Amino acid sequence: MNRLSIALGRGLLVLGMVLPLAACSMKGTSGTTTGQEKIVKPEPVQPAPLRGFTRAPVEEVVKAPAPAPPLVAKADPSEFEARRMREMAQRALGDVYFEFDRWGLSPEGKKNLDQNAEILKQNPRARILIEGHCDERGSIEYNLVLGEKRAQETRRHLLTLGITNPVGVTSYGKERPVCIDPDESCYWKNRRAHLVLEDGR
Repeated sequence: MNRLSIALGRGLLVLGMVLPLAACSMKGTSGTTTGQEKIVKPEPVQPAPLRGFTRAPVEEVVKAPAPAPPLVAKADPSEFEARRMREMAQRALGDVYFEFDRWGLSPEGKKNLDQNAEILKQNPRARILIEGHCDERGSIEYNLVLGEKRAQETRRHLLTLGITNPVGVTSYGKERPVCIDPDESCYWKNRRAHLVLEDGR
């Protein structure tokens, strides 16, 4: 054998030993982190489809509740008529006027009460409130007492005229004047008893 043949034979022998080793080395490192184990990546899990739903649900229509029927208050004709008569009587009632620092009724005051009594007898169910008033002179306390005496005297005279209405009295003294000019032409308008008709129910 010549030297070329011997060298070629040795080269093939070395190549035959190296190639299998290289193949094993590449096979052992593919897809591993340590060169020893192969890591298998999990496949993604597909979620199960929802049941009972549609892809395009129908839009829900919300209906407004039916409107409640309007409440209509029915007026009692007899009550309406009684109120109308009471308002007419209130306008017809006249005030009773008093002398300065007095609560006794004057002849003119008694005449006004006689006329008022006839009106009250036509409205026997109406409650009467008699307000006593004074002019601005004197203290608040004094005029409250004077106003109450005027209201009480007016009540006493009405009862003697035979009215059967329930009657109450109150005094405002000088706190509710109808005129505020500081002279006698105004003072006398404030020295009065004022009758108010109230609902008698």
